[in-house]
Amino acid sequence: MSSRIDSVLYDAPGPRARRLNAVLTVVGVLVIAAVVGWVVWKLEAAGQFSASLWSPFTYSDIQTQLAAAWWETMKVALTAIALSIVLGAVLAAGRLSTSAALRRVAATLVTLFRTPPVLLLMFWFFYGARGQIPLFWCAVLGLTIYNGAFLAEILRAGVQALPKGQAEAGLAIGLTPGQVLWTVQLPQAVRSMLPSLVSQIVVILKDTALAYIIGYSELLRWGQQAGSFYFNLIPAFIVIAVVYVGTNMVISALAKVLERRMSTHTAARVTPQAATAQAGAAA
Repeated sequence: MSSRIDSVLYDAPGPRARRLNAVLTVVGVLVIAAVVGWVVWKLEAAGQFSASLWSPFTYSDIQTQLAAAWWETMKVALTAIALSIVLGAVLAAGRLSTSAALRRVAATLVTLFRTPPVLLLMFWFFYGARGQIPLFWCAVLGLTIYNGAFLAEILRAGVQALPKGQAEAGLAIGLTPGQVLWTVQLPQAVRSMLPSLVSQIVVILKDTALAYIIGYSELLRWGQQAGSFYFNLIPAFIVIAVVYVGTNMVISALAKVLERRMSTHTAARVTPQAATAQAGAAA
């Protein structure tokens, strides 16, 4: 079924288009390689790859501190991700509510939450509470409010993309609109919008670096302090970048595994239901 839909929506590229795509891919790879090579050459010319600048990262105490700083970053990210998902689901439910007043309130909150920069939201909690809120929660709340609004729109789009017949079927068997939304539509929206959700989760992880500005001791702040102490800021920031890239790659890999398992589980559930429906139709 999906292959027939794809054939209607998308035209397969012809030989000329495939050749053009291949040429553009090669050119793009060469340009990126040239830029990376130029940057490496400049760093080498500046002596940034000398062993004395990189040797501190072989010390066990530095590696322990790096791991501790990474965990501080992950604590902020994981807490903000969990709270953002909850807030996003609540706001999405409000946006999809049958009550016009609730829809307007939810739409206003979504617009209000996603308009300011994340750093400004952190400043609101940091300065507004005059230091009464811990730095950890200033960072978490700023990330939660901002990203929760975006997750709400992602979930809303996923629900609205579902066939209307599913909601009608749920109502027909006696479910309330709220029960249809939470038990039927939102779980499917999560599965269909999982790539977008993962992208937003990666954004949350990267935005934890903004907590550095309000004084929270996370990965970027540790890298800046270690680089200043050992006079190797560039190597320190390269190490921090590698840690961020590696963490994001792990998150993406876990998301792919989760997507495959959810697809398998859905297929296993749908197949018996389809067989039952066919048997009923035959009877």
